[in-house]
Amino acid sequence: MRVVSYVVVFLIGALGVYLLFAVGALDGIDGKPGPYAEPELSLPTYLSFIGVMLTTVTVVLAAVAIGIGIVAFYTYTGLKAEAQVRATETARTTAQSIADEALAEVKIKAMVFELYAKAEKDREQREEWGEDPDANQER
Repeated sequence: MRVVSYVVVFLIGALGVYLLFAVGALDGIDGKPGPYAEPELSLPTYLSFIGVMLTTVTVVLAAVAIGIGIVAFYTYTGLKAEAQVRATETARTTAQSIADEALAEVKIKAMVFELYAKAEKDREQREEWGEDPDANQER
């Protein structure tokens, strides 16, 4: 930010020197004030004022744009680091959910095999002992 303030001070100083030369307050040759000399620009006061104001606005906007560019350059690394942290967290969360789903699938398969084994055991027992005569009666 110090560089930006130096640039702004330099530009304001350059603008001030230009205006002093333009209105004839300083003589370009010896550097002393020249009240007897006619100014180089003989424009009406209002037009000079508008020109100065528009130039000032342009210089300030340029300085702000340069400052924003410098700040953006330094914050790019911070944004990059933050994006990397977020990506790592997202990857870890996604991997954990996929692992949980895989474990759930293994558990479901184990339960299905257990139920299948129980049904098979019941079927074999029915074949060995026969049907229960009371099973078909209503109670």
